[in-house]
Parts: sequence; C-alpha cells; structure tokens
Amino acid sequence: MATDRSLHGRPYPTPPPGTYGAGPLVDEPAPHPAADPKAAHPTRIVVIVLLALMTLAGLAYGGLAALDGILEQRRIEAQMGPKVRLATLPALEVPLGGQRAVEMQASLVLAPGVEADRVLRYQDRIADRLFQTVSQAGTDNLTGTGSADFLKARIREAVNREAGTGLIRDIYIERMVVK
Repeated sequence: MATDRSLHGRPYPTPPPGTYGAGPLVDEPAPHPAADPKAAHPTRIVVIVLLALMTLAGLAYGGLAALDGILEQRRIEAQMGPKVRLATLPALEVPLGGQRAVEMQASLVLAPGVEADRVLRYQDRIADRLFQTVSQAGTDNLTGTGSADFLKARIREAVNREAGTGLIRDIYIERMVVK
C-alpha cells in the first residue's frame, strides 16, 4: 500500500524535476527576499506594543467611567424615583387691582403615561382661566401664608377644567412675585 496515493490518485501532482521554487526554465531555486532590518528592531516593536496597551487602557478607563455614570443614574432613580416629566405653562403677569400685580411661572408634573402635548395644547385657555381667577383673588390671598397652596389650587382647577382631570400629579411654582 502506497502512502502517497489515495483512491482518487495523488493528492498533489509533483512537478517535473528541476522546477522546484523557480520558473520552468530555471534550475536554481528562487532567492528569498531579504528581511528588512528596520522592521525587526526590538525597540520599535516595544514602542508599538506599549502604544497599543496604552490605547486599550484608555478605552477601558473611558468605558468604566461611562458605566459608572450609568450605574450612578440608576442608583439615584432607585432612591428618588424616575425623573418627572414636566409641562411648563407660560409666564403670566396678573394685575391685582391698583398698583399691585403678581408674576408667576408654573410647571405641571404630568401623571404617568400622559404626554406634555396633551396638556400644553390647552395652555392658552389655562392661562386665560388663571388670569381670571387670580385677578379676582386679591392681594391678601397671594401675599400671606399659604399663598403657594392657594395658587396651586387655582392652577389645578384651571387645568382640570380646560384639559381634563387626572393629567397632572403635582404643580411646581417656579416663580411667584407679588409687586
């Protein structure tokens, strides 16, 4: 049994004698190209490896910093709850009679599943309703203790009447100045 044969013949045909590594007309083997002495210099290889390691270390540091930021945000959300979605009402200046007026700016904390557009499409009507109810309230209700609660109640009434009930969870009064 021959070791260089298979059922289908020789696996690789053998070239005729005298043509190994060279063209068919040359009997000498082809010379190997000379190695570039600069490419094999050990200092260059060490510098390339160190640069690659420093690049990988920088990428790892950046990835860990990003991961730490994401985990910190999740920790804050776990302690404080998810970030609230706000709908900001337009700023109003309502005259209170005489020389007095109130400037106010409020944001509505939306209920879960409610989009800001659902409330803000009625912002002009809400502002008109607030202008009417706050101007009739007088300065005593807006300058004493409980004035923020009074204003929040008027805002809640206006939103419920104009946009519908169950759309807001809370009201943030961002600015309230009685002049």
